[in-house]
Amino acid sequence: MKRVTLLSLAVLVLFAVAGCAKPPQDEKNAAQAEIDRARQANADTWAPTEAKAAEEAMTAAEAEISAQNEKWMKNYDKAKELLAQAKDNAGKAAEAAATNKAQAKTDSEAAIAAADTAIQTAEASLKTAPKTKDSAADLKLMENDLATLKTTLESAKSAAAAEDYKKALESANSVKDQATSMSTQIEEAKAKRAGVKK
Repeated sequence: MKRVTLLSLAVLVLFAVAGCAKPPQDEKNAAQAEIDRARQANADTWAPTEAKAAEEAMTAAEAEISAQNEKWMKNYDKAKELLAQAKDNAGKAAEAAATNKAQAKTDSEAAIAAADTAIQTAEASLKTAPKTKDSAADLKLMENDLATLKTTLESAKSAAAAEDYKKALESANSVKDQATSMSTQIEEAKAKRAGVKK
């Protein structure tokens, strides 16, 4: 009889403890703070995979907390795991965003410098291009194209200044490729003309 009473008492205490389990607010606050830090680092742009993983874990944790809140026997262990995961993923997202952004800045600066050089080379080639009746129209078109490329490069520089490094890189690479292609065409025309002269 005494054993049954003790067992009943132990079960009642267990129910009381489980029923009184509190939502993991501290863990949730810590995870949210890391997610906010990742957002400030623009992780959505610079580390989208890590940012998405953090957001998904946080959403799952919140859903689990809501589900446990509805129960009489509450157990927040799974929610705590998900919150720890969200915090960890958000920390990784913030670090990856900083690294990726710095790399993008370096890449865009290098691309802008290369595009600048390519334009200068094309301009120099254009100045010494063989001018004939047949080539006059083509050379004029090339001059106009170079002016457009210079404008595009200025836009790339503005994008880099605004920390839109992806756009800056894309624009600068396009300018470099077109200016290089122009130089190649002019040099080929020079070589062909020199061959004809011989």
